[in-house]
Amino acid sequence: MKKEHILIPEPNSKFLKISCKECEKENIVYSHASTHVTCKSCGNVIAEPRGSKARIIGKVLGTVE
Repeated sequence: MKKEHILIPEPNSKFLKISCKECEKENIVYSHASTHVTCKSCGNVIAEPRGSKARIIGKVLGTVE
């Protein structure tokens, strides 16, 4: 196979910028988090592990490049 035809695999996971529901502070969370992630200012849970992708509790503002 020629080099032009070989696809480069890209990851399905991303770092997400999330706004907390309670205090509206922005936090950066991994999309496939394996532990509970809490807000740094108020301490509320903003991401829960669900096997592969984490359940996001809050508003996703975008991805971090």
